[in-house]
Amino acid sequence: MASARLVRSCCVLVLLFFAMPGVAQEAPAPDAQAWLAQHNAEAVRVNQTAMGILFGWAVLNIGTGVAGHFASEGETRAFFQANAAWNVVSLVIAGLGYHGQATADPASWDLARSLSEGQRMEKVLLLNAGLDVGYIAFGGFLWERGMRKDSERLRGWGKSVLMQGAFLLVFDGVLAFLNAKLNGELTARLVPAPDGVGLMLTWP
Repeated sequence: MASARLVRSCCVLVLLFFAMPGVAQEAPAPDAQAWLAQHNAEAVRVNQTAMGILFGWAVLNIGTGVAGHFASEGETRAFFQANAAWNVVSLVIAGLGYHGQATADPASWDLARSLSEGQRMEKVLLLNAGLDVGYIAFGGFLWERGMRKDSERLRGWGKSVLMQGAFLLVFDGVLAFLNAKLNGELTARLVPAPDGVGLMLTWP
């Protein structure tokens, strides 16, 4: 009797196993897993390098902004003041972004995490690019208003905001392109799993 109950229990467990819904993704083969880890490491390297560039730009603008504040006057002084103030925020963003990339562990990301991280970064950069266009427009508005009001301060601020917005638009645009390229390389290797549920990496 005990043996019969054991057999029935095993049969029930087997049936439950096959009745469970398929997982969202298939585990990549060893070669595919190695490629995925390399792909993730490259994505982190690209974004970490970009945050380093942004950090350097912020430091440069803060340094020249402070120096320019004491060495100039009028419209030029306002320009340097705005550069320094603007890049205090950029410095914080770059520092946090660099730390986030430096402490990431891309080798531990599975396929779902890899796709999620890539898509998230691309969306953030496209949103930033939209904001950058707004910064450029606002800088132009301040500059034009300074011309009409004969305000050296507004003209200086406007030129600064316009320049910072233009730099960020190029920065975010290039970084979005690089991330989209990496995401495309990953999605190009995706195929439906053998059971038709979820996706898996192909190799080669």
